Amino acid sequence: MPADLIDVLVAEHRRLESLFADAETAPTPERRRAALAVALDALARHAAAEERFLHPALREWLPAGPEIVEYEQAEHDSIARDAAGCRGGDVPAALFDAVRQHMQEEETEIFPRLSQACPPPRLLELGALLKSARVTE
Repeated sequence: MPADLIDVLVAEHRRLESLFADAETAPTPERRRAALAVALDALARHAAAEERFLHPALREWLPAGPEIVEYEQAEHDSIARDAAGCRGGDVPAALFDAVRQHMQEEETEIFPRLSQACPPPRLLELGALLKSARVTE
């Protein structure tokens, strides 16, 4: 069954959770740095995907979409600044906690609203576009 935009983003959230856990539990500093680099790269790609696919859908389909996108973008910017400051260092527990909270807000507040407002065929189309973009990265 094809995955819609929300399904794809939630799957990415679960992957990020797994990558964060890898970084948090790596047995050596070298493995921790390597796992952290993978997690931060995946986080940056995920944020870019949300900005490219999710944010325009929110603007188009939700009455408060522009305000939600402004809030989301501010969170993405803050997370990106924090991530840039920790590359190659210790596992950033506060950063991971902020990302986990952001993902929870999306899954419990934003995604359900978008799912109700946006036609399912459009969500499927956006999901396919996102998956296609991932293949070319």
